[in-house]
Amino acid sequence: MRLLLVFLCLLPGAATALELFHRHTLNVRGPSSLEFDPTMCGVWIANEGREVAFMGPKGEIIRRFDTALFTAKSLTLTSEGLLISDGTGRFEMRSREGEQLVEPYRLPGAVWDVEGIIAREGGGLVITQEDDARVWEIDTDGKELWAIEGFSMTPPMVEPQGIAYDRRTGALYVVDDQEGSNSLFEFAPDGTLLAQVSLREWGRDPEGIAIQADTGTMWIGFDDGGALATFDYLPTLREEASDATSDACALF
Repeated sequence: MRLLLVFLCLLPGAATALELFHRHTLNVRGPSSLEFDPTMCGVWIANEGREVAFMGPKGEIIRRFDTALFTAKSLTLTSEGLLISDGTGRFEMRSREGEQLVEPYRLPGAVWDVEGIIAREGGGLVITQEDDARVWEIDTDGKELWAIEGFSMTPPMVEPQGIAYDRRTGALYVVDDQEGSNSLFEFAPDGTLLAQVSLREWGRDPEGIAIQADTGTMWIGFDDGGALATFDYLPTLREEASDATSDACALF
């Protein structure tokens, strides 16, 4: 099924809108932020406690460690390791083994209420902030490069949580939690809204999201009941971006 979906999404005219195909759901404690790791072929999970966990390719939790933050609210992978935020604007860096690489610090600029993060190749960050319903990118100096204002959208995105990046197309995927629309928003690289898909069929209060673009796999974490759902997905965008990169699993 996965190989067929990947093949189809590369065919011109094969898909016209974002589609999700539910595969299965696991119970995982507090999947508030997710990140696929192609090096280890699994998903990192921040659970809103101090703990970060790693789920292997068979769905088993094979690594756990605590952070020095008050809570591990969101995380992303960088070239150095795991960048973890506590949701209030404080960050720290850890290795995949849990070793602290950088002590907790704050970013320059107005960064707070961080629900989701993506690390860019050049060192910048894409951040989702719940309080003001914003998705925005900052450079290494904290300068804002662009922003999506969720309150101004039609339909509105009022509680943006986790965020994921499609390395093939450049599209961004943001989940809006139960206090919002309980749905998934898909954006083009320039911030244009491409699609909105309700997630009520599979869970309540979505907070975490991760994708493996090469296989067309998406994980969505639901806070209600600690559910982690796995999907095959067909994106709205089908053409590869000029700066497309691979996230093929390094273990296989």
